[in-house]
Amino acid sequence: MPITTPPVARIQLGQLLRKLREQAGKTQEAAAEALECQKPRISKIETGKATISAGDVRLLIDLYGADEATGQTVVQLAREARKRATARIPDWAQRYVALETIASAMQVYEPELVPGLLQTEDYARAITRATDPTPTEEEVERLVVTRMERTARIHSGNPLHLSVVLNEAVLRRPVGGAKVMADQLRYLREATELPNVTLQVLPFSAGAHVAMGSSFYILEIEHPAKATVVYVECLTSGDYVDNAAQIERFVSAFKQLQVSSSKETETAATLERAMRDLT
Repeated sequence: MPITTPPVARIQLGQLLRKLREQAGKTQEAAAEALECQKPRISKIETGKATISAGDVRLLIDLYGADEATGQTVVQLAREARKRATARIPDWAQRYVALETIASAMQVYEPELVPGLLQTEDYARAITRATDPTPTEEEVERLVVTRMERTARIHSGNPLHLSVVLNEAVLRRPVGGAKVMADQLRYLREATELPNVTLQVLPFSAGAHVAMGSSFYILEIEHPAKATVVYVECLTSGDYVDNAAQIERFVSAFKQLQVSSSKETETAATLERAMRDLT
């Protein structure tokens, strides 16, 4: 199991501990009793929001009856999770980036901007400067480098399967000026040719729709345990939805957006028109 950053390790650790607990038929209350803590702490550990010491991990391994190989993996993850995370991105965003790193598939609706995984370097730089004017140029460049590193997920040997619906406004807003935006649209056009990327545009003519006023990311995770997480972001923070009924609403909303959007085969032509209109 590859480990890249402490936030990734925290999420993987939490997933694995939850899987082991459920396989052993143990409750969160039983785990809390073993660690002499409150049930909410177990919940935070299992969702990757809190770390756990190697000693406490061993108590849970014994409680769940995990084999030696699994136990070593869990202890390793616990050690990695407690290391200091990178300072390149805000603390509140680190969990999302970790989830993105281990996700096998994502569904995205964006009404305002191109999702990070599909941004060009110049577009990312313009967005970073526009959304927060306080960072120094050096800090901006570090954030841009991090974002560009993340785009490798859709080009790797085991690529992320990415389904995106963009509001037409995303194509019509000239972020960074005409040249930067034209390059970004051209990059999106190229991305539509990737077998693991699906891109649709929700036209203005669609009128009112199910996700008005919202943007969201649905992340599907297969390992070390199957899970679906919804991420929503505002100006200064991000939030996560892990309630099954609420997740289903987001999944249903995305399907409705896909139906209301242009067909995937029409996306390239839509992008070409947007590029011509920039001149």
